[in-house]
Amino acid sequence: MFQRRRALTLFALLLVACGGDSPLGGASGSSAGGGTPITTDLPIATEAPKNRFEIANGCFALQSRQSGRFVVTTGTAPAATAVSRAEASGFTLKATALGRYAFFDLQGRWLDAVSPADALVGAGADVATNAGEVVSSPGDALTLIRPLEPVGDAINDAGSAVGEGGQQLGETATATRTLTMSSRPTVGAEWRVEEVGAAAPMGFTITNHATDARLVVGDSGEVFDFVPTQGCAPYPEVQLNARGTSFKGTNPDGTVFGYAETHMHLGGSEALGGRVGYGAPFSTFGVIEALENCEADHGPDGSNDLVGFATDPERQGNPPHETQGWPTFRDWPTHSTYTHHQTYYLWIKRAWMGGLRFMVNHLVANEQLCIANPRKQHDCDEMESIELQYQQVLDLQDYIDAQEGGPGKGFFRIVTTPQQARRVIESGQMAVILGTENEKIFDCGEFLDQPECTREHIDAELDRWYALGLRAIFPIHLFDNALGGSRLTEEPALSALYSAGNIADTGHPYATAPCEVVHSVQPGQAPVQQPGEFMQFILTQAMGLPPAPPLTGCVDNARGLTELGDYFVNAMIDRGILIETDHSSVLARKRILDVVAQRGVGVLSGHTGFVSDERDTGRILKVGGIVSNLPDEPSPVTVDFILQLADTYRGIHGNTDRLATGLGCDINGLHEQAAPRADAAARPLVYPFKSYDGRVTFERQVSGERVFDLNTDGVAHYGLYPDFIADMRLQPGGEEAVSYLFRSAEAYLQFWENAHAKRLATGRAP
Repeated sequence: MFQRRRALTLFALLLVACGGDSPLGGASGSSAGGGTPITTDLPIATEAPKNRFEIANGCFALQSRQSGRFVVTTGTAPAATAVSRAEASGFTLKATALGRYAFFDLQGRWLDAVSPADALVGAGADVATNAGEVVSSPGDALTLIRPLEPVGDAINDAGSAVGEGGQQLGETATATRTLTMSSRPTVGAEWRVEEVGAAAPMGFTITNHATDARLVVGDSGEVFDFVPTQGCAPYPEVQLNARGTSFKGTNPDGTVFGYAETHMHLGGSEALGGRVGYGAPFSTFGVIEALENCEADHGPDGSNDLVGFATDPERQGNPPHETQGWPTFRDWPTHSTYTHHQTYYLWIKRAWMGGLRFMVNHLVANEQLCIANPRKQHDCDEMESIELQYQQVLDLQDYIDAQEGGPGKGFFRIVTTPQQARRVIESGQMAVILGTENEKIFDCGEFLDQPECTREHIDAELDRWYALGLRAIFPIHLFDNALGGSRLTEEPALSALYSAGNIADTGHPYATAPCEVVHSVQPGQAPVQQPGEFMQFILTQAMGLPPAPPLTGCVDNARGLTELGDYFVNAMIDRGILIETDHSSVLARKRILDVVAQRGVGVLSGHTGFVSDERDTGRILKVGGIVSNLPDEPSPVTVDFILQLADTYRGIHGNTDRLATGLGCDINGLHEQAAPRADAAARPLVYPFKSYDGRVTFERQVSGERVFDLNTDGVAHYGLYPDFIADMRLQPGGEEAVSYLFRSAEAYLQFWENAHAKRLATGRAP
């Protein structure tokens, strides 16, 4: 997360900016129309449903079991007046959650229970939420000063209480609600569907989720049949623009098919307080909510999008960007955006259809950058942010299941063992594991070289989070912590940003040593730092005892893995948790490699842009690790990376028979994606194209009114990775590179199986 250009400008801007029970019925007027609905590629039900999940995305008429009449919506409110299915209004049933639906009619309207108080309550919620931000900001500032941190936390708690009260207010309207057809869904447009009877034909009750009142239309009664019909309006959604059935089963040698996404952030928009990156991977009523308009976060004309303004070269203008997303998407997402969500669930599904079979989703947080952000709706505590994102990804799995017929039916499956993951991939679904990437995992920070956690705390938190499903961890991220030192960057702007953050978080700057000294450490020689060693070094440098000549040229972090960090790494191995090393300092990484070599496991380098001895690429491969590319440049760069990796692997093993590498795109992690190729106009990717397995045909992806084309847009969102991989195949050496890529799902499974075996060997429960 957060690895690219213009970060110093960003940090400066952020710091400156800191200064009922009865049946529901009746009628009411409502405006008709609902914009231009855009078709979705989701499956359409054609038979009478056997359960409440099978109605998802189907076209159905509602027939009352009491009167036998059908519901029509030709007026402003529904009426049970039709005597035949031909006269009935058809509803498209958009799943909003498991067993819950939005009813969308031919006029582009939603079956809704509205209240005159909705607008007033919504406005009040906005005021309360903003007031909560105002209250919290001074508290955030005070937490920067460690002795005043308890005072700052108390102020933060008060602000959070105000903001949470505003959110609860926005979810509740006490006034009487009236049944109507609404051109814009409100909280009253979500309905729970439940089965009546134990055998076919199944009847159903429909209950408003906001009020708990049963749906009754006229004298229709409370039990309805969903009767398949035709002529429904397609629900407004983005398209897949992919036809065919993706591969399931195994390869002839018994291995699984597909590639691995080794580093990404589905919940990145919730990090840093939740108002830096706009959008979400899903929302109740779909894309019309999830990716509608970013003005609430970024201000009019995007004028409050300080991060986007500072980091995106295509936003250097006035105004920074148009805020409207769906349905126009004129100004976002783009390949260079840092502040607009790029992993909407249907975009992820498109990538899955292109061969994505394994995903490592990292829950991400950075307290200092969150504190510096003047606008936020969540607390800056890193573990609280991670818990929020953890729940979001569980909800995402349920939401996808809801779209595709019920629990377990979706392509997106969170897994907790390699055996479970293998079964999922063989079934043609995508296995997802959860990881973390934050500054102070389990609050294990340090201040003036004093660790803020203990071995007992580490053991308790590792066990708790393992039970929750956490399977991959960055012990160290951008700043030093109680476990060890962070990798330094050579980019001046990023170096300034990280240095400022490190001082704020730890009370001290990075310690540095010449690169030649750090890089010359051989296997088995990396030291383990004892408590107090680092501050002793700092004091020695500050006092000039003995005189220390200034360091010039290449320098690296002199802080390696601490004694507590050594314990943490071994504790991860004991539990079968996968170790991520990309952000560890050189000395810390070398010590981690010593430990894993002794323990017989590997490490992960999930989003690296370099193949080099300085990054220990060869040694990572030698201990059985996996190195994946960060595909933030056009496809030829990724091809070159993989071919360089193949040369390194060949030098170690004599061949590339078992080489595999994934893609680690860092999307939603304040990171850009690949731009269009410079020669794309002369040598374009031609649409339509086939997936690597040849089973799926892809057209240009359409989201609302916008048509995305890799040749002109680059990887503007995650759904364009099938296009990117097809473009890789066009480059010299591309077929070879892609062959290694499509081994990565199997390689990751084998890597995890080895780590899981170590867990079993310790006597811990599987």
